[in-house]
This record gives sequence, C-alpha cells and structure tokens, in this order.
Amino acid sequence: MSWLNRLRPKSNRSEAPDFSAPALRIGEYLVTDVHSHMVPGVDDGAENLEQSLAMIAQLIEMGYRQSVITPHIHSDIYPNSIHTLRDPFQKLQEAVHARWPEFKIHLAAEYFLDDHFEHCIAAGDLLWFPGTDENGREVKCVLFEFGFHEPPMNHDHVLFELQMAGYTGVLAHAERYPYWHQSPQEIQGLADRGIWITVNAASLAGAYGPEMYRVAKRLVENNTARMICSDAHGLRHMESLEAIGKSPLVQHWLHNGNPASASLPRLQ
Repeated sequence: MSWLNRLRPKSNRSEAPDFSAPALRIGEYLVTDVHSHMVPGVDDGAENLEQSLAMIAQLIEMGYRQSVITPHIHSDIYPNSIHTLRDPFQKLQEAVHARWPEFKIHLAAEYFLDDHFEHCIAAGDLLWFPGTDENGREVKCVLFEFGFHEPPMNHDHVLFELQMAGYTGVLAHAERYPYWHQSPQEIQGLADRGIWITVNAASLAGAYGPEMYRVAKRLVENNTARMICSDAHGLRHMESLEAIGKSPLVQHWLHNGNPASASLPRLQ
C-alpha cells in the first residue's frame, strides 16, 4: 500500500475509502480486466516484456482469467495503429501462452476522442473487444477517453457516428474528468445513450485523492459504472486492485446486481 499512501491526501478523511471488509480476490469476480497498457514499448505503460509479464502475473495472482490490453492511440502523442501494435502484442501473447496457457489476452486500444478517432470510425479501422449486453447480444466495444483539461467539443456527434457504425462506446475512467465533477448528469447522459461507463481501481482506492474517489464512489453506488478497470501502466496499479478487494463499497457492487457480468467480454 506504499504507493497509495504516498498519493492519498491527509485531509478530508470523510472521502477516504474504507478497506475494512474481509479480503477477496477481486479477479475471481471481475474475471476480465478491460483497460491496461501492457503491450511493451508502445506508450507510457510497460517499457519491456518483463514488465508486461510481471503485471499479468499479478492479475493471475488476484484471480483474473483474461485481459483486454488497450494501448493509447492518440495522433499527436502515441500515433499507434494495428500496424505498430501487432508485432509487439504477438510477442507478448506468445510469452503469456508459454507461461500461462489458460490466460487469454486480447488487443484493443484506448482512443483519444479527436479528429483521428473520427477518421478511424469512418474508415472502419478500429481495435475493439467483444462484449455482451444486458439482453445477451454480442457487441463490439471500443474504449475511448476525453482530455483531462477541457470538455470535449464534438463528442456527441462522434459517439453517434461510433454507434451508427455498429460499436458500443466504452468511456475510460469516467471519474477523472474534473470539468464534470460538479455535473454528474453529463456522465449519466452518456450512460443513458448506451455508452458503457468504467472507473479505475486506483480512484476507488483513493490514490488520486478525495475528489476522484467521491465521483468514482457515486458511479459505483448508483450502478452507472459497468466495469472497474486497472488502467495498469505498471505494478503500482496492481496495489489498487488488491486494495479494493477489501472495500465494502466494491464488495456490495459485486454482490448486488452490478452490470459487469452482462458486459463480460468473451475472449477467444
């Protein structure tokens, strides 16, 4: 818990997370981690194969059985595509299969919602992962994020185009957009339109401070959040996954009709 303790503020203890519940292996319940940066050397996540395998080893230790790996695709910072990601992902997949043949990984991406993302939608050039909706229908899921400093300008149109192209949008770390912290109706509005909402384990563990925790907590309490993700860039994020296994908030969500099981990817 050293990383969490360094980042968690000392004040506003009323917004501090509670870790008083008996520990459970979070991966046995979540099964699939649906947001991580484990393809080595392609973004700000794992730098090499050894780091990737160390993170996957931690997922397996916590009971996870599969992982959707989502490197950044951001035209200005990480101009990735299937062409830049295919070979490093294949090397990772071969190494994972050699060590843990039952553990499945799937290549998708975390798209930054910009003009390039809109172009990818129009071209049908998207990395997606399979999911199942609340009616048992298979859907094609695309993970995307907004910028952290200002609200997106054209997101309604772009997300409409994404849905019209036959994809289900999945919003990364919905609690981390400070411009919406006092406007929860913005996130709920996306959920009402069929966008799947995710929150990060690190936010629920208090690693990003009381405000991020407050928003993530609300999204979990009202079942707006469909998935809790690691967003793992390194081993430090595995501490958060382990920590929330002792969270009464998370355990209540896991045991009382959360929608995660309806969204569970079916990886081959």
